[in-house]
Amino acid sequence: SIPEKLFANNPLVTNFSYIFYQCSNLTGSIPEKLFANNPLVSTFRSIFDICSNLTGSIPEKLFANNPSVTDFYATFSRCSNLTGSIPEKLFANNPLVTNFSYTFWNCTNLTGRGWEDIITNAEQNAIDGGFTLIKTQCFRNCTSLTDYGQIPAAWR
Repeated sequence: SIPEKLFANNPLVTNFSYIFYQCSNLTGSIPEKLFANNPLVSTFRSIFDICSNLTGSIPEKLFANNPSVTDFYATFSRCSNLTGSIPEKLFANNPLVTNFSYTFWNCTNLTGRGWEDIITNAEQNAIDGGFTLIKTQCFRNCTSLTDYGQIPAAWR
């Protein structure tokens, strides 16, 4: 399992890419305050990619203290045992994100409509910030999400 204070003494970290990548034996849930003391992080690329035995829901405030993030590429990709709704405000404090590609790809047990706010906020942030938003297959095969068929094709 992942200790909640694992990165508490690392406030200068800017890149957490691939930290738990392919940790299929990693079990338990993701601690909400895992990245709470890492305000300078800009990249969370593939941090839980292929952590297929993580369980529970994604904590709403997981990235609340990371306002400089630009990259969530494949963050939860292939985490097929994560359950519950995608928190609507999961990325609310991350207005600079340019890359959401494959973020939830094959998270087949996630439910709810949290995708609506994520899409709306991300697209508005891109307009306000004047940057191009990459969203390729962000929600691909997340077929348990409420109204999966209504997710814009560019995000599916």
